[in-house]
Amino acid sequence: MVYKTFQTKIAGTLQSHLGPGYRLLFQKVPKNNGILLDGLSIIREGEKASPTIYLNSYYERYLEGIPFNSIIKEILQIYQDNSSVTDLDFSILNDFSQLKEKVLYKLIHTASNKEMLADMPWIPFLDLSIVFYLFLEQTESGQMTALVHNDHMKAWGTDEKELKNLALANTPSMLPPRLTSMSDVMKSIAREHLDGDYQEEFIDSLFSSQAFSPLHVLTNSSGINGASAVLYPELLKNFADRMESDLIILPSSIHEVLLIPNTENASFEDLANMVSHINRAEVPVEDRLSDQVYLYSRERDIVTIAGPAVSSVLS
Repeated sequence: MVYKTFQTKIAGTLQSHLGPGYRLLFQKVPKNNGILLDGLSIIREGEKASPTIYLNSYYERYLEGIPFNSIIKEILQIYQDNSSVTDLDFSILNDFSQLKEKVLYKLIHTASNKEMLADMPWIPFLDLSIVFYLFLEQTESGQMTALVHNDHMKAWGTDEKELKNLALANTPSMLPPRLTSMSDVMKSIAREHLDGDYQEEFIDSLFSSQAFSPLHVLTNSSGINGASAVLYPELLKNFADRMESDLIILPSSIHEVLLIPNTENASFEDLANMVSHINRAEVPVEDRLSDQVYLYSRERDIVTIAGPAVSSVLS
């Protein structure tokens, strides 16, 4: 089944399940790194808002063998689980005084988002951009957020400086950092997948080697847009002091970064090649952050690009 046929069948089947009191809205939704996703909204009569469900990944799963009826059930379940979205009072979007505590920041790649950045406030950070969004609600299925655009800023009578100050205070508070050793991450994965076969002593010995212990994963409490935790005040400084070393920062995705103590024999070129390869092979385009490797200096308390900067677009 080709993609257009898949979309048409999804619409027809959902409409049959939902009945005449609902309408379906399809729209192209711009995402990170220039990606356009196909968003589906199920709108009940009398409602002004609905969660957006992206169909692209469902089509990929369908091609991998997931039954069509299972996809329909999952979409309907997501809609039901997020029904509280329709109860939100969206009139607050016109009142900046009610939004100030909801302004957060995240990091995206500058060169890969030029078109999107032309329509929003942003602050440069190396080869990245700090952009702002409203954190409206957290549900079991995800977050309800809205990017801040230039027309919002104008309507609210605010500017980049105020947005930055609000986001600097709000983001670490609402989404505290989560810093986990790679050995603990691997143990957690093993525990989840081995179930009754999990042997604590064996797993501890397996993942407590020097190969795992220096490597840490940094994200936030939600695991979404967690790479921005590198901007949290004092976080890198405190961790570097604990490690008694400068830090190499590897951008795993927009959701997390990897931290490694810097050593004399570290090859930034090899690390950058590894990051680039993983980006292309493992990370969806909309989740890619950068091909660069970064270095945090304890002495100077700053983050720089490690080695010569590489100009790239994350496609």
